[in-house]
Amino acid sequence: MRNACLLIVFYSLLFSQVFAQKNEIEVNGSEKIDTLTFVDKLLRYNDMVYKIMVKTPAPIITYSTETNWVFGLAKFNAFQLSKKDSLSRASSVGESVGFSMYGQMFLGVGSKFYWDESNNIAEATVRLEKFPRQFWGVGNEINPDSSALVTKSYFSTDLKYRRMVFENIYVGASYHFYDVFNVSVDSGNFVVQEYSDAKAGINSGIGLNVMYDSRDNVYNTGKGIFATLESQYYLSWLGSDFSFTRLKFDFRAFRQLPLGFSIGYQLYTETNFGESIPLYSYAYMGGSDRMRGYYNGQYRDKTIIDTQVELRRHLFWVIGAAAFISAGEVMPTYGDFTTKYIRMSAGGGLRFEVDPKNKINLRLDAGFGPGFSTLFFGFSEAF
Repeated sequence: MRNACLLIVFYSLLFSQVFAQKNEIEVNGSEKIDTLTFVDKLLRYNDMVYKIMVKTPAPIITYSTETNWVFGLAKFNAFQLSKKDSLSRASSVGESVGFSMYGQMFLGVGSKFYWDESNNIAEATVRLEKFPRQFWGVGNEINPDSSALVTKSYFSTDLKYRRMVFENIYVGASYHFYDVFNVSVDSGNFVVQEYSDAKAGINSGIGLNVMYDSRDNVYNTGKGIFATLESQYYLSWLGSDFSFTRLKFDFRAFRQLPLGFSIGYQLYTETNFGESIPLYSYAYMGGSDRMRGYYNGQYRDKTIIDTQVELRRHLFWVIGAAAFISAGEVMPTYGDFTTKYIRMSAGGGLRFEVDPKNKINLRLDAGFGPGFSTLFFGFSEAF
């Protein structure tokens, strides 16, 4: 949030100075010099603000009864991996770290690299966390007013590589490691036993994926299509304590509209099946990217289908806005789908451009579901 505040302060100073100088120059009858002064100041202040934003991490400050105060930092940067390769998309690295007054913590690093004119894509995500989460149970028949507080420690890493085989079509492989340990559940709740039965352990799986990507910008898409189909196989010979298969499909389409608007659509589905699936690896609804308005993992089961539409527009200076609506449902299998349990959410937010070259925004969203509301802060778009 500090980056956004810095930006607003700089622009306030800019226009107060420019308008003050404008009045003085108009008295002397020199309108041409006034215009040049305005443009010159605008460009110089823009450069100063963006340089600060590129180098300065954004602070994270939150409060809840489970954690007390949480203090942290978040940073996101996009760059060209090679100056000789001007045709590749911008690579990126994002980091976040936070500590609570109760001794909880999280640390995450995510990166994406493009090289050889974007013929190769590599992704790597690493996360270490000890943080409390609310757990309501499994399925749609949960009591929203009754949840258990679960604190688990985990270390995870997700590695992916893709290679272009035809225009905009990539194939690749992945590896996922997820080690859960030190699981504790607060007592006094009917869902405690359900989560207490969830064994800590290691998920270790390899996967295959195919992707189509014609987006004009991967961080703030205005037009194009993105679609990916992924499979992940968790097997004992890979060191996994659990044996199951995960399938994911993610489809997104974007289009420019009149009057400076753009619209994006996403359809996402995931299913897990096999001999032993740990409860914390079920598909879940909610969070900062999909079904905004629901607590992360408020509804969970082996299968999920959700969709969303988002309308975006640049407003003025470096400020934009977005509005979205979502619908989704969790279920044991696709055969259990019923319109009775479809959940809805909607909301909107502001965008602050922090990287004009790559069109990367600082995002502040508020989502609303029936009886719930959530607030999200982050870099780049939800999808």
